Amino acid sequence: MRAPTWEHVGTRWPRLLAGCLAVGALLAVALGQDANWDLRNYHLYNAWAWLGGRGSIDIGAAGLQTWFNPVLDLPYYLLATGPLQHAPRWLAALQGLWFGLLAFLVFRVAAAVARLQRRRFDRFDAMAVAIGATGTMAVSQTGLTTNELPTACLVLGGIVLFLRALERSAGPAWRTLLLAGLCAGVAAGLKPTAIVYPVAAGFAAAAALRPRPLAVRGFLALALGSGIGFLLAYGWWGWHLYQSVGNPVFPMFNQWFHSPWAPATPMTDARFLPRDWGQWLTYPFYWLRRNLALVTEARFADPRYALAFLAVLALPVSRLWRRGRAPAEPALVFLAAFWALAYVQWLGLFSILRYAVPLEALSGVLVFGVLRHAWPGQNESPSGAARRGMWVCVLLCLGLTHYPNWGRVPFSRQPVEVTAPRLPAHSLVMLVGMPLAYLPPLLPQEAGVRYVGLNWFTEATRGFRLYDTVEETVRTHRGPRFMLRTPYATDADDALLNRLLPGYRAGDCQPVTSSLERDRHGHPPARPIMLCRMVPAASG
Repeated sequence: MRAPTWEHVGTRWPRLLAGCLAVGALLAVALGQDANWDLRNYHLYNAWAWLGGRGSIDIGAAGLQTWFNPVLDLPYYLLATGPLQHAPRWLAALQGLWFGLLAFLVFRVAAAVARLQRRRFDRFDAMAVAIGATGTMAVSQTGLTTNELPTACLVLGGIVLFLRALERSAGPAWRTLLLAGLCAGVAAGLKPTAIVYPVAAGFAAAAALRPRPLAVRGFLALALGSGIGFLLAYGWWGWHLYQSVGNPVFPMFNQWFHSPWAPATPMTDARFLPRDWGQWLTYPFYWLRRNLALVTEARFADPRYALAFLAVLALPVSRLWRRGRAPAEPALVFLAAFWALAYVQWLGLFSILRYAVPLEALSGVLVFGVLRHAWPGQNESPSGAARRGMWVCVLLCLGLTHYPNWGRVPFSRQPVEVTAPRLPAHSLVMLVGMPLAYLPPLLPQEAGVRYVGLNWFTEATRGFRLYDTVEETVRTHRGPRFMLRTPYATDADDALLNRLLPGYRAGDCQPVTSSLERDRHGHPPARPIMLCRMVPAASG
């Protein structure tokens, strides 16, 4: 059977998009209700707090994440508390559309590469798409509120636009490059952990484009577009933070901005950075076997990153090997340079694999491109060595992949069901431990209730304005005081409460039940969240 041509595939884009979206929706529903840690900590709370203007009412309710850009959290919150509050499966299906769009964009990248190489889109291209679209980080986050998939879609959308721009014989159009940069910049603005991608795209374009004036123009266009996109998506929020706490990315990188609200430290999560030179140089190979707390909080294994890593290293070797013959195509050079530059930045800044979805998604296309370049076939067909290499990659992915579980529970009548006593007016509720901030938007309460977070971040700001504000608020509050405590609260969290409110004890404690606290079988936790009224120790 003859493989479909590029043009034939192109005529089926609407049907392919619909099919990918349907797969994403069904996958999200099959995986279950989102109950991941970040949802229970800040994704619901930040949207609620921003819409309700609670920036001057609550204090650090979601810990460090209280000050994250809330835009990406708004759709889920508005749907979960509005039109889809009694349709959790439909809400999950809508969240799953991001995975479908991601898979479709990977397909577009592969098809664009095939067109630039003036060849058919064949079954090995489809295998490359399948490798990238079935990675552990993308599949496991389908339907979740972690927001890695929306930003990855923006990044891949920018790459598709750049590859389209390469088709012009006169060189890439300035407007197309500007739009490609805009996509990557918006992704970084909506979630700044994606900042590595616009930087990588700009320098990768400079590496791929020739002659040098064209490379400079491409770099400048992508850089300008990225800057505009970032300012559009984050500028307003950064200005808000700068005016309120003196740091536009608070509390991150406060060693540069010196906000009086927190210590002058980076406040970045360094748990998953490489521990030794072996990991710095060969980190993806550590992920071939199942591991925990290496680059994720959940157990996983994935060979795609190691395969792409090898492909990036093999490309210059293959170019030397084939000296005097055809050089690597600009599209392949761009993809390899983009992958390498983004990976190096990601490695040094985060090493948190959830943030690397674009690298995972491009892995199959990149590997197939390097295999075709190293072992070119006759006419348009890949060589036997390239075909065998792709089958080996597929078998490795099938045999070694282990998908992580970020937290799923069975569906209930609502996306989040909470049963708790009603809070009286003008109460102060101290959230002891994390994650708890998803509860304030859902607790039954009268007017004037305030929430204060007591957790590791509050303790980290001791001696600075944030801690002082929390201390004064707790000490001078004139209404009822309550403690909302998670069973995962640490001794340090309890000690912080006792220090801020000495001479008080917890009384009239009642459990707070939540559908998100159940296990994957629907069983309630052995130790529930407790809501207790704080009363003077002398009473009773």
